[in-house]
Amino acid sequence: MSLDDAAKVLGVHYMTVYRYVRQGKLAATRVKGVWQVTHHALEEFRKRSNERATTPRSSTDARRTGDYSGELLRCLVNADAGGAWQVIQRAIDAGSDTEEVYLDIVSPALAEIGAQWSRGEIDISIEHQATVIVTRLVGQLSPRFVRRGRRRGDVLIGGPAGERHALPLAMLADLLRLEGWEVLDLGADTPANSFVHAASRMPGLTAVGVSVTTPVAVPGAVEVVQALRRAIGDEVPVVLGGAAIADAEVARELGADFFADGARGFVEFLNELSGRPSSRRSSAGRSGSSVSDN
Repeated sequence: MSLDDAAKVLGVHYMTVYRYVRQGKLAATRVKGVWQVTHHALEEFRKRSNERATTPRSSTDARRTGDYSGELLRCLVNADAGGAWQVIQRAIDAGSDTEEVYLDIVSPALAEIGAQWSRGEIDISIEHQATVIVTRLVGQLSPRFVRRGRRRGDVLIGGPAGERHALPLAMLADLLRLEGWEVLDLGADTPANSFVHAASRMPGLTAVGVSVTTPVAVPGAVEVVQALRRAIGDEVPVVLGGAAIADAEVARELGADFFADGARGFVEFLNELSGRPSSRRSSAGRSGSSVSDN
């Protein structure tokens, strides 16, 4: 069965099953670029999961449920860089993988800081100091995302003119490298012609991801999409995502091929894209399909 079928049987999101496979918890094989799971492997996985659920929780298991994101938030607000790293290290020691650290611990903490600033509860200086600390954390964690072996393709990502947030792009680049993609990250506030220049130098380009976290950067995103269309045509999909892109309809209205709901959504999109035949760019797919994130 496919990973989608396995996810339905287990009652979880597709990306959760995919993570089980990547972590070696669920046996699966790739057939013509598509992951497949046998019924026997799925039953064995469910059996092991049930056994763990009925086993008394040890102190190590208890640490896995710690509120690491909340602890990290407190460290960031208090400018405690050393404490922030200790939180991350404890989470890893307790069994969190690097993807979970980025998406389930670091990202929620940063999102809450942004929310507190928007509500006027903290000064902008606190948001800036938090960004600096997390940037250092990402620098320490990045080597863990290096994956050996053959690359699956080239991906170009960046923020358009007016976009000030580079940190989400750096984290996304690490996650994509973990999945085997070669990534060129242009960072934030990148002019449309620079996207075109970079794309023209990537003969194996698979997709372009444009991150838009603030409304002020939306016009710049439109310029990027239009410039790429003129320069490289429509053979390479352009994906919009970020807090300023509400859904697939908005992405479609701005000219993009697809909408990615968060980093997991973009990763899932690329994984599905790499398993499709060369005729994947159907009119239905280009009408603003949504790649969801749980």
